[in-house]
Amino acid sequence: MATNVALNKTRAALNRENKAIAELRLANEQINSKLNEFGNMALAYAETPEGLKLVPAEIGASKEDFDFLKRFRGPILDLHTDFTKLGPGQIGEALKKQLVSEFESDPRNLMLAKTKRRALITFAILRVNGSMPTYEVRDNVPNAVRSMILGTSGNCSDFTIRMMMVAEALGLKAALISANTPALPGHVFVDAYDPEEDTAYILDANFNVKIVKRGTHGLGYFEFLLKESAEQRKEYAEKARIRAMPVYFRYVDPGEKALYGTPLSADLINAARSKREPMWRHWTADDVDDLLAWWQNTPTHRPRTLAEIREYLTEIPAEFNASGDYAARIRAAAGVDIDRLAASVNAQAK
Repeated sequence: MATNVALNKTRAALNRENKAIAELRLANEQINSKLNEFGNMALAYAETPEGLKLVPAEIGASKEDFDFLKRFRGPILDLHTDFTKLGPGQIGEALKKQLVSEFESDPRNLMLAKTKRRALITFAILRVNGSMPTYEVRDNVPNAVRSMILGTSGNCSDFTIRMMMVAEALGLKAALISANTPALPGHVFVDAYDPEEDTAYILDANFNVKIVKRGTHGLGYFEFLLKESAEQRKEYAEKARIRAMPVYFRYVDPGEKALYGTPLSADLINAARSKREPMWRHWTADDVDDLLAWWQNTPTHRPRTLAEIREYLTEIPAEFNASGDYAARIRAAAGVDIDRLAASVNAQAK
C-alpha cells in the first residue's frame, strides 16, 4: 500500500515536470517564431493583458524600462477617497502628503535629479503618468473631480490637468499650454515655475518629459523664452536641459469616434517616444512664432491656470487657485489680448 502511494506521488511529480517542460518548449517555440517573424530586427516588449510580449523595438520598451515604470504605477490618492468629505484645501494637502511620503520612502527617488526639490518634481511627473497608465482617445476632459484625480485612462489634456493640480499642491505655479505647431501638431502640457528654487519648467506628464531652466529671476518658462530673440532661442534649444524619461502607452480604442478624429494607435504613439528630445529641441528653436499665431487665432487655446480652466471644468476644486496671474503674464508676454480676441470671435460668429 505504501509502495503504491509512493509510486503515485512519483508519477504526479513526473507529470508536473513534463508539463513544465512542455510549457518551456512552447514558450521557446513562440520566441523562435517571433525571431523568425522579425528576422534580425531589434526586439523589445509590449505590455498586454497576457503579460509582456516581444515586438519590434520601435513600438516596445525594454524590460528595464518596464521595471522603472512599475515603481511609479498606482493611484495618487486612495481609490476610495470620498471627495465630498474633504474640506477647502484638503485635496491639495492630501496630494502633497501622499506624494512626499512615497517620494521619501524610496532612496532611489533622490537620484531622479541633482537636488531633492527637483527630484521630487521629477517624481511627481512620473507618478502622474503612472496614475493614468492607459492612453485613451476622446474629445473631452471629464468634469468630475474624482476622474480628474483618480481616472486611470486619458489623453494629454487629462495628464495636464492632473499635473497642474499636483504642481500647485507642491507649491509651484502652473499654466496649461496648448500647442498646434509643426513640431507639436496638437499637444497640451504644463508651464510651471518653482519659487523655492527659482526654476522654470516644461512638465509633460503624457510623454514623461521635463525641461528645466534654472535661475529665471521669477520668470516662467515661456516668459523666459519669449524674451529671447529667434537666434537666442535656437542657441538655447541646442543646450536646453531636456530629460525624456521612460514611458509606455497602453491604449483604449476610441470606438465610433475613430471615424471622426485623428487615427491614433498604440504603435503610433509608442513609436514617437524615441523622437521626444529632438522634437522638443526643434519646437523650442523654431516653433515659437507658430505657437503665438495659434494663441492669437484661437483664443480658446490660450494659456490658462486651473482657476481659469474652472470656467468650463466647473468641478475643479476652488482651492486650486495658487497660480494667480501666472497664465496672464504668459499671455501678456505673448501679446495675447483676451478681450480683443473674444470680441473678434463674437463678431465673426454674428
